Amino acid sequence: MERDPQKVSAVLADPTRYNIYQYVLAASHPVSAAEVAERFGLHPNVARTHLNKLADIGLVAAMAEKTGKGGRPGYLYSPSGNAVSLTVPARDFQLLADLLVQSLALLGDGAKEAIEQIGRTFGKRLGQEAAAVTSAQQEELVRTCAEALHRLGIMTHVARAEDGSWTLVLKTCGFREVAAVHPEQVCSLCKAMVEGITLAVAEAQPKVTQAGSVPKGDKECVYEVEGSGA
Repeated sequence: MERDPQKVSAVLADPTRYNIYQYVLAASHPVSAAEVAERFGLHPNVARTHLNKLADIGLVAAMAEKTGKGGRPGYLYSPSGNAVSLTVPARDFQLLADLLVQSLALLGDGAKEAIEQIGRTFGKRLGQEAAAVTSAQQEELVRTCAEALHRLGIMTHVARAEDGSWTLVLKTCGFREVAAVHPEQVCSLCKAMVEGITLAVAEAQPKVTQAGSVPKGDKECVYEVEGSGA
């Protein structure tokens, strides 16, 4: 979706609306106007207006809430997955990213290894910035990964599976625009980044498994991080 930078900056210039946008990004579930109203001390109609303005410029997605009751339908709001980048003068960093990924793809069999090496190296740096060396307890590892990715503007949350294990969940792909064209390369990069983060903060190398991928058709990107204990 092509967005007018002036409209985006005007919508996000309102401090309350900006904070609501951050709240939607960080929430582990689609939010309602009533929930936002309670969280920010607003009238539900005011909260709904803020959410609809964010939806109008494509930063959040609105979906009708099925309650089985009559009357005016309510809506739930969740991140659209569209990135926001405002620069003056305008610069097409997405085009640059596309060209660089295409260049890596030309390496053939060596491309995946190069991408994973880059991801792990960068992930280690993120992990070192996020936390000091810690134990390999699974929940702690996963929460450290979430904190590190949050520093990149990638909104994540930590979830517990039915078997008691902890997973890292990205509701939208952190690099959606590029991943839509190059899913294999971007998914390999993201997985390697998570591996790099865990290498930086754990005493022993944990196993990282990608259990879900938005670019590959799943609803969420999910990473299972196996530490020494749950």
